[in-house]
Amino acid sequence: MAIVTTILIGIVQWGAFLGMLYGMFAGMTYLSRRLMRSKYERATIANIVVDATGSATIPVLATFTGVRGLPWWYGLAVNNAKPLLIIEPSGILFRVVRTQRRSFGEIAEVDVRQATRTVNLELAFHGELLTLSANLGNVPLTAHVLRLLPATLTLSARAEAIRDMPA
Repeated sequence: MAIVTTILIGIVQWGAFLGMLYGMFAGMTYLSRRLMRSKYERATIANIVVDATGSATIPVLATFTGVRGLPWWYGLAVNNAKPLLIIEPSGILFRVVRTQRRSFGEIAEVDVRQATRTVNLELAFHGELLTLSANLGNVPLTAHVLRLLPATLTLSARAEAIRDMPA
């Protein structure tokens, strides 16, 4: 009888352990999807805020610091908790790790990279190894943001194709 009781206790403990593991993974998946869904819902042209100085605050899902020359999905730093991208009359203001301001003259090239549910606006800077990528979430928002940038900036062929899409 003691052996049967020990076996039953072991089965119950394993069941509880496996149930806890399932709950953790299912719960994290549910929370991640719910949080990202609300972020994707906010990533629209209507949510761009333009203040009195002409600065446009862009709703971004995440910002990344990448390395020029490496594939675009590699990032040294990421901010998906409180990302920031503001297009000002004289340049851009962004936050990955800390808030930085760059003038339009410092931007060497603007590129756009796409993957499933990801549209990244990538800015490469003159003389810099690091790049800025901002996940805007969808193509219409990215096209609008590209139209907000000055025409003097160098755009890649991908960025030009998206910018020239009908609104």
